[in-house]
Parts: sequence; structure tokens; C-alpha cells
Amino acid sequence: MIPSLHRPTYVEVDLAAVRDNVARVHAFARANVGSSVKLGAVVKADAYGHGAIRIAEAASAAGAEVFFVATFDEAMALREGIDEPAIVMLSEPDPSMLGEVIRYRITPTVHTMTTLRCMIDVVDSLSGRDRSLYHPSLQLEIETGLRRMGSDASAAVALARGARSARIDVAGVYSHFARADEGEEGRDSVMTQVRCLNDVYRQIVDQLDARPLLHVANTAGLVNYPQTGFDLVRLGIGMYGYGAPELCVRPALRLVSRVARIHELPGAGGVSYGHRQLFPEGTSIATIPIGYADGYRRGLFEGGAEVLIRGQRHRLAGVVAMDYVMVAVGDPTVEVGDEVVLIGDQGSESIGADELASRLSTISYEILTGISVRVPRNYRG
Repeated sequence: MIPSLHRPTYVEVDLAAVRDNVARVHAFARANVGSSVKLGAVVKADAYGHGAIRIAEAASAAGAEVFFVATFDEAMALREGIDEPAIVMLSEPDPSMLGEVIRYRITPTVHTMTTLRCMIDVVDSLSGRDRSLYHPSLQLEIETGLRRMGSDASAAVALARGARSARIDVAGVYSHFARADEGEEGRDSVMTQVRCLNDVYRQIVDQLDARPLLHVANTAGLVNYPQTGFDLVRLGIGMYGYGAPELCVRPALRLVSRVARIHELPGAGGVSYGHRQLFPEGTSIATIPIGYADGYRRGLFEGGAEVLIRGQRHRLAGVVAMDYVMVAVGDPTVEVGDEVVLIGDQGSESIGADELASRLSTISYEILTGISVRVPRNYRG
């Protein structure tokens, strides 16, 4: 999909906010986990909709040493934009792609012996120079309770043994929390997962010549259970300004458009498809060129969503269309061309991704990652 460069709808990303968020979280981690704890930046899903390369550059400048992505395509695109930092795939690549994975100096997660054997075959085919240049490595994901992906104890130990025999570095061992964001209610689950991870990790270390990085804590894990920070913290939603109010992180993204048209209703009635809400004659309606094709979800009308114009909240007046939304404006000073903020600050008012998420019974992650690629990303700071 081609970004709409000629529409007045865009995302504004504050890179200074990203750097500040990374620095704040890293400082908290060093103070509560240990001075040597590393910080990894999660930039999958195009950095949660913020733009992976620019976010990675900002995060690196603030101290992030490892970048985590979900897919090989994400890893390859990121590597073409940044050269030095480690890039880790939080998934197992198709074995046919392992040659490219290694040549792009990407560290895959390996779950199965079949994939490890394919990786060994690729590594064995490398010249001594290429092996030194690409430095093949892998990470092991341990299934501890999320019940999604990962290896059990015996499989992980066998993979570690096989990697050592082939002189492939096991760079990290990790897992994912299932309930870290629930605070005390999730404590038993978190502690059970930590015990399982530590037990498997000790068995893996016994198979290796070097100690891999151990990591499990995401933003919520670090904030709620700092003792789970271990060697590295995977900073995701906190980097973008959500999920860690205790650390005073601030949102880095604004979703902005402009008033395209203002007209008064010639008679009582509704606007947009279905005329779901009726207004009296003379109601002033502002049309804004953004819709569900841009990721501004159709259900936001039923959820009672609002936008900001001239620092005031205005509720959606009809269902979100593919390319437009309409709001009823009582302020006679609103004009065509006025800035409209759908996510972010304007004056003393603010609409966060968390607010939109609550109106859709979802989470801020889905709101941020759902902003379409047809919306250009502009950067400042």
C-alpha cells in the first residue's frame, strides 16, 4: 500500500521521546536489576507502527544493544537500515531461509532439531572467512507457561548440545511471560515461569562453553517484577510511551489530520452510513480525511470516541467510513484546515492509544500497530 503523501493525514513520531523513554527504563533496570543489565528494543510490527529503522536508531543512541523482531522480512529490512547492533528473530525461520538469515547477520530462534540440522549444514558450507564475518548464532526459546511456542527442557538441552558441537553460539535463552501485566494477580504465574526458566537455563549452561544471555522481562515484567530482569530486558510498549506510568514514559506518536469540510445540516437527520445518530437542523459537521483504511477503527463511533480540534474534544457524529470521519462541532471558530488530533496532545487535552483501546475493548498495542502504512510517518526530535 502506498503512503498517502498528498493527504493531510499523518503520524508524527517524537524521537526525543523514544530516546528519553529508553533512557528512563534502562536507568530503572540498572538501579533495580544490576548495573550490567542490557536493554533490548522490540521493534517488530514496524516498531509498533512507529517505523522500525528510525526507532532503532533512536533506541540505539539511548543505549539499546539488541533489537528484536518477529519475522525474517522485518529482520532483513532492519538490517538494511542499521549495520552493527544484534538483530534477533523471536521466531524460527523457514529452513530454506537460513542461508539468508546468516548472511544478514541475524540471530534466529531455533525450536526444533530439524531446523538446527539445516542451520548446521549452512554453516558447514561457509568458508572460514565467511564464518568469521557472519558469526552464526541462535537463541533458544523455552516454553514456561505461555503455551504458544518454545522448547521443553529436554529439547532445549539437546539443541544446546547440538549447537555447541557445530560451533554455533547460543547467544541467548529466553521465554515470554503470560501474566506479568496483572501485577499481584499474576505473581504466582510469573514466579512459576521464572523457576521453570531458571531450571532449564542451568541445564543448558552445563552443555556450553559460554553463558548465554538470559531474558524474559518485558516492560510489565521489569516494572512489576524487577528481579526477573536477569541479563537483558526486552523493552516493547514502554519504549513507545505506554505500559510504564511509574517510569514517566511519554507517548511518542501523534495521529493527526485536518478539517477538510464544514457544513451545516439543512434539516434534522444523521450523517455517515446508517444515520446512527440524529442531529437537529443547523448542526455544524466537520469532515476529516481519515478512516478505517488508515487504521482508525470503525467501532470507535459506537465506543464514543472523540477527536481534538482547537484543544477541545468533539465526539464522532457517525460511523467511521473507509476514508472519512465526521464530528459535530459546536465551536463556530472551527475552520477548514484546522488541525485534528486523533491520538496525542493538543493544547491541554490529550487522547492516548490507551483511551481508544478502552473504547474498543482492546489494548494500546493493537491501536498503534493497526495504523495503516498508507499514513505517512513524519519524525521530529
